[in-house]
Amino acid sequence: MDCLFARRILIIDGNAETLSKYLEELGNVCRIANTLERGRAFLAAEPFDGVISEWVLPDGKAADLLGEGIPPLVVYSDRTDDADVIDALSRGAADYVFKPCSPRVLALRLALRLPPRGNRMERHGLALDMDLRAVTYRGQPVKLTSSEFNILCFLMAHPGVFFTTDTIYEKVWNASSMQTSVVRFHIANLKRALLSATGKNLIVSEFGAGYAFAKESDLPK
Repeated sequence: MDCLFARRILIIDGNAETLSKYLEELGNVCRIANTLERGRAFLAAEPFDGVISEWVLPDGKAADLLGEGIPPLVVYSDRTDDADVIDALSRGAADYVFKPCSPRVLALRLALRLPPRGNRMERHGLALDMDLRAVTYRGQPVKLTSSEFNILCFLMAHPGVFFTTDTIYEKVWNASSMQTSVVRFHIANLKRALLSATGKNLIVSEFGAGYAFAKESDLPK
């Protein structure tokens, strides 16, 4: 499920911890809301690639979100009446999945509904091409080592989200964290390279939380 990596996914359900954990183990960032109102607040505040929602929520139906320009929404529910399925799909839901459903199957159903993702990211004038493994800033090349490139790729996919050195090591090297000093060494060099090329502190840190790629509000106006 390569298309379900480094995605931002909103789960609207009161019992979503298992699903959220599974999706995050695939390398995604998840937010959990237990009401329609909370889900709508998340959608207004953050960009998401996909939404998974229970059909009936304490304060309404997931149908109330449809038509509001939200990303693909997959309904998963224990309501199996044809009327509910037809209602959801006719209003614009991307899919309707019956409970119980394993996180693996539900993740695949969501992955199939997400639009293809290009192999290029661009934020704050910094462009990263995953096919060419090249980084440029306003068209000018930025020289990075392979490890620095891999760390930047991971952090750029989750702007504003802080990751500990343990997590970065596990996600980037795909192995249990043993050498967090290696991560700090590469991040220090990466920060210097980006600052030199862009004049901006694009990698930010927070004590106890770790490192993140800067979101817009982190940068000086």
